[in-house]
Amino acid sequence: MKKLFLSILIIACGITACSSQREPAFEIRGYDYSKRTVFELEKPLQEISGLAYDKQRDEFLAVNDEQGNVFVLNSKTFNIKRKLHFGEKGDYEEVQLTDSMLYVLHSDGNVFKMKYNGDSISEILMIEYKGSKAEFESFYILQDKNQLALIPKNSKLGFSNKETKSHKQDASTGMPVKHGNERIDWNKLSGVSVLHPSAVAIHPLTKEIYIVASIEKLLLVLDEQYNVLAEYALPASTFQQPEGITFDKEGNLYISNEANGTKPTIIQIPIQKK
Repeated sequence: MKKLFLSILIIACGITACSSQREPAFEIRGYDYSKRTVFELEKPLQEISGLAYDKQRDEFLAVNDEQGNVFVLNSKTFNIKRKLHFGEKGDYEEVQLTDSMLYVLHSDGNVFKMKYNGDSISEILMIEYKGSKAEFESFYILQDKNQLALIPKNSKLGFSNKETKSHKQDASTGMPVKHGNERIDWNKLSGVSVLHPSAVAIHPLTKEIYIVASIEKLLLVLDEQYNVLAEYALPASTFQQPEGITFDKEGNLYISNEANGTKPTIIQIPIQKK
């Protein structure tokens, strides 16, 4: 009996060792990844391409990259509460909001700006992109400066210089504004040689910039000057196609995935308690 028990124990330990080799431990500084929760999303969000948190109403907002709709999601279940129409079919990639304004990014750099009261949208305007040609999937708001910072996914200049450099513009007129030399130097990245950013969010507590790159399965943490503070290779088993990122007011992290042959999901990763 003891020999049988020992044999079973050895086999079990061997299986555990193999499993840990196949799926190495993954951590994000300041977060408890082991306590993550995976929420499957409904069919209209098969191609969820952007995610934002509404701290006033404790709701999430999402867009997909085919329809001119904003989806309002329950913050506990992530079920769709309502759908708000703002534009024609198009390649919509990111959603951000301030207290009363909602912004949606098109892949060509044009930004749709609209008033939002929690129940409806109104006064929809398109802010035309006036920079050099590029493809965009991410942007963030510099509310104190009334500016938008667009981060290119693909640009000839970026590939030529091996860098990702944001395009900052006035949030009302779309006119480019002067700014510093904030850029991500690809040569300083340890895990990849090229970068295709697909989503961005500002941490509400640290003000650090979190960027997701879906193609590279990468999460970057930057300071305001775009110096890389941390670099994480996202496990493909959980992040099959990460296209959205946001935080709630406590700093908990949320990353959304397009279906990509499986189910669309939102991964909730709790902040570590001090």
